[in-house]
Amino acid sequence: MSEERKTGDWAALALSTRRRQRAHFDRGATRPLDARLDTLKSLLAALEKRENELLDALRADLGKPPVEAWLAEFQFLRSDLRLAIKKLPSWSRPRRAGHPFYFLPASSRIHREPFGTALIMAPWNYPLQLALSPAIAAIAAGNCVTIKPSELSPATSSLLSGLVAEACDPALMTVVEGEAELGAALLDQPWDIFFFTGGETVGTKVAAAAARHLAPCVLELGGKCPAVIDSTADLKLAAERIGNGKFLNAGQTCIAPDFVAVPEDRYDEFIEHLDGFMASACSSMKSDLARLPNRHHFDRVRGLATGEVKAFGEDDEDALRLALRRVRVDWDHPAMQEEVFGPLLPVLPYSDRATLVDRLSQLPSPLALYIFSGDREFSDELMVRVRSGSACINDVMKQALNHELPFGGVGSSGHGRYRGRAGFEAFGLTRPVMRRPQWKDPFFQPPPYGNLLDRLRRFLR
Repeated sequence: MSEERKTGDWAALALSTRRRQRAHFDRGATRPLDARLDTLKSLLAALEKRENELLDALRADLGKPPVEAWLAEFQFLRSDLRLAIKKLPSWSRPRRAGHPFYFLPASSRIHREPFGTALIMAPWNYPLQLALSPAIAAIAAGNCVTIKPSELSPATSSLLSGLVAEACDPALMTVVEGEAELGAALLDQPWDIFFFTGGETVGTKVAAAAARHLAPCVLELGGKCPAVIDSTADLKLAAERIGNGKFLNAGQTCIAPDFVAVPEDRYDEFIEHLDGFMASACSSMKSDLARLPNRHHFDRVRGLATGEVKAFGEDDEDALRLALRRVRVDWDHPAMQEEVFGPLLPVLPYSDRATLVDRLSQLPSPLALYIFSGDREFSDELMVRVRSGSACINDVMKQALNHELPFGGVGSSGHGRYRGRAGFEAFGLTRPVMRRPQWKDPFFQPPPYGNLLDRLRRFLR
């Protein structure tokens, strides 16, 4: 443990960490393709070595069932690493570009280059995936990386710190653990790129810090992701897929369906299918439902469940497990005034499709829009009218699990894209390079220009 960490001198720790990594980057150590591939392979080996330990840590922090933890955290990252290792040579290769004929003879290329030092601030809900996935992209692009995990997931953060220390030189990548004071100290440092996943309040502070340092910033926030059902939808399929998405991680997923809008004349039928699925899924709630991180979140989500509510199972206050609930809402209901981010599903009946689309278009843009419909024209109209970071038709969350698709928000749900190639590109810049020989230039025209303008007008039509 460093002296700064022992004494709690967070400003000194932030400064020394960034300076060490900047020096490492300036030596050119991160640039060679083989060095980046070796680091990614070391991370993969360290991840696989700790497979069971990681599942145990996620269980200790959030009560995550092993299946969810394995799929959404371990296997997700293993796939991410394998894709990066396989594709990095082609992603890194300079790309040829054209140029006007009057630049001949010449060659034009677009090179991908790293920013330098990257600060990644990760949340508690997927404490492994959302720390390492952007870090994988940053390393692939050739950066040095500092990860600040959430203090609300201490077991996973500690294990992550050991995993990274085993796989990487701390001058290349390191994990720094601490409370909010450490986060503030890190934001005071002039990192070359900032990456944050979490809520809008802290996201605003991260964006402000990046702006102070004139550095790029990627924000992955959240929002009220709507699931819109129309009269042509298969209600049983919609109920099962929406219910399953809300069940995952007890609804604590930034792309989880936040509320459902269903035609009023099909509301009862949808509720019948939803209740049937929820009752079946929640029969083993104590072992298969993740818990909330603390009492504040527990009370907040439970407080949103007012009015016509149905719960599936019993709350376990000591374990911070909140039974899944669905609640009938209108636009003024408390659950419609903020992102739920928990095991509560608001269901909103609507009578007029045009009015619904108008209301949805006025909401802050969410990370995801879900549409259940057999009407291609309606789904296309909704995607045009309702802005979102991503969209998925007749399912939920699948678009974010495809490493070949970029992931990110828009407006209040964030900005920037990562995952797969998009992540590699997010953590680097495009550098145009033109190379010309030392030959006589047939198009060279120094002053005095004479009648050059007339000749250019005739020639360059």
